[in-house]
Amino acid sequence: MNRPFLALIALVSLIAGAAAPVQPALADNLSNAQANQAQLNATIARDKQQLAQVQGQEAETQARMNLLTDQISLAESNLAAQKTKLDTILGQIDQAQRDLAAKKAEEARRQNLLNHRMRGLYKEDGNTNFLDAIFGARSFSELVDRFMVMRDITRSDELLLQQIQQDRAVIEALNAELAHKRDDQAATVRAIGDQTDALHGQYTQLGILQAQLHSEAASIQQQQQRAQAALAAVNAEIAALEAARSRAHSSGVFAWPGVQGPITQGFGCTDFGGEPPPPPGYSCRPEGTCSSSGGCFHTGIDIAGPYGSEIDSADGGIAYTYPGNTGYGNHVIIVHSNGFVTLYGHMSSFAIGDGQGVGKGQRIGYEGSTGFSSGPHLHFEIRLNNAPVNPCNYVGC
Repeated sequence: MNRPFLALIALVSLIAGAAAPVQPALADNLSNAQANQAQLNATIARDKQQLAQVQGQEAETQARMNLLTDQISLAESNLAAQKTKLDTILGQIDQAQRDLAAKKAEEARRQNLLNHRMRGLYKEDGNTNFLDAIFGARSFSELVDRFMVMRDITRSDELLLQQIQQDRAVIEALNAELAHKRDDQAATVRAIGDQTDALHGQYTQLGILQAQLHSEAASIQQQQQRAQAALAAVNAEIAALEAARSRAHSSGVFAWPGVQGPITQGFGCTDFGGEPPPPPGYSCRPEGTCSSSGGCFHTGIDIAGPYGSEIDSADGGIAYTYPGNTGYGNHVIIVHSNGFVTLYGHMSSFAIGDGQGVGKGQRIGYEGSTGFSSGPHLHFEIRLNNAPVNPCNYVGC
């Protein structure tokens, strides 16, 4: 048994008041250590499986992030290309609008020129008009020439004006077509932009998830490290306990603990109010109380003998001494093999050293009346895996 566990037993024994001795933990703790070992191994295995799952999720998330990176790159390239196309269309629209403005200006200039010529021919507020120019001709040939020249000039201006108007109509149609293309291209750019933003949003969310998974994996690894450290400590404890058991040289058969005298108080339920309540697995009436009317339990047997009588080890084992003036008083706990522990209470003095290996029947101390005691006697207990058992079943009473 390791010393911290024995110190706990001593502490429990020492704080027991004179009114009621408490039950110390008396098992040699090997079975508890082995149970802790199994639990820690299970915890480590569970953490290992959980870590593998989390790391698998990390890898899957990273693969998705890598795929999204490629998709984002393609989407951004497409977005840039579509924006360039939109800029080209906007440039074409600007050029078409400049061309249209120029055509409108040329149309207005030609229209003004035509009007000016017409006014010049008819000379408003003057004495000469178109008819004067015609009838003022000196010959028929001159008359025809004048008429043809005036007609050609007017016709030429009208045709040029019509061409300008046709060009303007073509430019207006082109401008309308380009505006439609601009709207369609702007919608395409917006859609690709939305798609790119959505991909970035997914990437951000996956990044958050990846960070959470990384943190969870780190936490599991820390748990594993703590569990491994605890397992190493438990393994060392088990090794020490098994080594102590190997030194115990227990026979497995208990002998009378030396003191010769009558049994003044037996094992089990009692009406003595100074005893503790029943331990797990036992029941006394009335339940839930500990008074002179019942409900108390004596975890060993009391053997009365002359003060200073020799007390012997009931079997071989490792003995630990606990001096004290309360509870069990001066007492010895001996750890035996196979989960057995014996306790010898109310001793006047010890005949062995603390942690000493003792043989069956070896003198370990002397009867007294220390601690919670009404007179010289030996309080003798046998416990199996920390549970009190009736000593009479092992030593004969």
